[in-house]
Amino acid sequence: MDRILILIAVFWTAVLVAAFVWDYRETYSSAMTIARSGLEESFNKDTVYRRWASIHGGVYVPVTDDMPPNPYLAFIPDRDITTTTGKQLTLINPAYMTRQAHELGEKQYGHKGHITSLNPLRPENKPDEWEIKALRKFEQGQVEESSLEPIGDETYLRFMRPFVVDQGCLKCHAHQGYKIGDIRGGISISTPWKPIEQTVSREIRLGSIIYGGIWFIGLAGLFLARRNISNDMSKRKRVEQEKSALIIELQNSMDQVKLLSGFLPICSSCKKIRDDKGYWSEVERYIGSHSEAEFSHSICPDCMRRLYPEYADEVLSDLEKDKEK
Repeated sequence: MDRILILIAVFWTAVLVAAFVWDYRETYSSAMTIARSGLEESFNKDTVYRRWASIHGGVYVPVTDDMPPNPYLAFIPDRDITTTTGKQLTLINPAYMTRQAHELGEKQYGHKGHITSLNPLRPENKPDEWEIKALRKFEQGQVEESSLEPIGDETYLRFMRPFVVDQGCLKCHAHQGYKIGDIRGGISISTPWKPIEQTVSREIRLGSIIYGGIWFIGLAGLFLARRNISNDMSKRKRVEQEKSALIIELQNSMDQVKLLSGFLPICSSCKKIRDDKGYWSEVERYIGSHSEAEFSHSICPDCMRRLYPEYADEVLSDLEKDKEK
């Protein structure tokens, strides 16, 4: 029985461990999917406003110390214009606008954004090693790339998709040899993994407590069942032992009865009885050794008159009087 209970306990433990591992993977996968969906949404938002700016050929903003004319657009004749009121405006192309939006986004909600290319117009927009690998995969037909990667001392979930040259892109990049439909570059979005990892860890800790409780309750129930079964088996064994003892006792009684049953060879003169070994024993001794009967010696009336005729009548008379009382 103990072996069966051990096998059940091992099976129960294995089932819960498998369930916990599956739950852990599902929790991790869900967290990864949610985080990746957030990065995809951020990418889609970037491409929407970038495309809007591209359709309109960029936007003009006032020239300030923080917003000087873009030197990489100096070849565009109308990069700088003056309004009818004399205000100086400079052209902000989609890439520059996207870069500034990324800088604001990182300060506001922690996402890092980077618009880059294998042939960037602005040298500061050159890709890092992870982005270079992703851009080369895009040129081979891959549509996106995502993975957990270190940036500095922290781990980030990184996401990147390419953007394709359209008509609006040629205003700034036609001189680089790009044509409509070419892979111009891509936008990578990265979010810190630590907050997500902490959320997953809390879920896993809670899950471990729940699964641990279920495991303990299951083993406790198994232990109680074992104890009940053991008690029942002990009671059954005790009943069987008592039954066996009773059967043996009854059997012995029957054997004793059988010893005094049937024909007994007895001497017709001295009244001794012959046992099954051929020895002759007095009646008292034979019956005493073959049963639980005991003898108390007395004298019958006939023997009284024969052995003690002078006292027989008086003694027998007294005995009759005692009976009547």
